[in-house]
Amino acid sequence: MKYSIILLFFLLFLNISAQDNKLIQWKNIQEADSLQMHGDERLLFVDIYADWCGPCKLLDKYTFQNQEVATYINENFIPVKFNAESKGSITFKGHVFEYVSNGQIGIQSWAYYILGGHLIYPSMVLINKEGESVYVFKGFIQPDEFLKMVKNVKSELDQKYN
Repeated sequence: MKYSIILLFFLLFLNISAQDNKLIQWKNIQEADSLQMHGDERLLFVDIYADWCGPCKLLDKYTFQNQEVATYINENFIPVKFNAESKGSITFKGHVFEYVSNGQIGIQSWAYYILGGHLIYPSMVLINKEGESVYVFKGFIQPDEFLKMVKNVKSELDQKYN
């Protein structure tokens, strides 16, 4: 019985820790595209990163781990995490995008496309249901500043398109 209680508390702690590490409910691009195709009217919020990018890691550690930021992103957008150097092909809005290699390095052409050729890591892109980039945030942004910025941009876009 004693071991069962200890095990129960250990599993509860693991579950809480796992939830804390993933406050934002990230989707892959195909899942997000499918949600929009099936009627979800929210913009995509795409975090474009590279594994080697220090500011990308800071954004994950500080800004995206902020509860207010995570709640706002989850409620107002379809959140997508996208590695700009991911290999293989992806399909988005009926178009196939490939990884383009340049020797030891390369880029996923979809990242290049949605950033209009301006590859800066991290970049966070808001994408409408037609697959068009409507706003890009660039670089590491502290949680409070980020929340103000994203709320202002969302408000401006809502007024423009609604």
